[in-house]
Amino acid sequence: MDEERRKFIRHPVDMPIKVYPRDRPPLSGPEMRDVSNGGISFFTNVALTKNSLLSISIPHVAPPFEEKCVVCWCRNIGDGFEIGVRFMSQEGMFRAHMVEQVCHIRDYRLQASRQGRPLSSDEAAREWISKHAEGFGRH
Repeated sequence: MDEERRKFIRHPVDMPIKVYPRDRPPLSGPEMRDVSNGGISFFTNVALTKNSLLSISIPHVAPPFEEKCVVCWCRNIGDGFEIGVRFMSQEGMFRAHMVEQVCHIRDYRLQASRQGRPLSSDEAAREWISKHAEGFGRH
């Protein structure tokens, strides 16, 4: 479990997701915790079994993100469970990396706004890319 969790550097995010296990109805209100090149982790009130197959959807990015995943670990944390999944395709890993960048740009835009510097999405993207993109892919 620890080896699987340490394989990629994980970055905290706050983005709505939808989780569709193959053997049960969609999970109610999962909360994404972090994303990495290999997968994501999320919090839910339902335990999932290691090696279970599911689909993850992140509807608030363009184009919408949907990928098949496999559960790598499930950890009980108080009133719910943190679930770690890995993407089943290289394309899924690449697309997750793009979602990760979108999350960072969104956070950058929110921070700028809190500092009294409102930015459009395009302005925030250009600034973030100029400051951070060169080293971003080097995990």
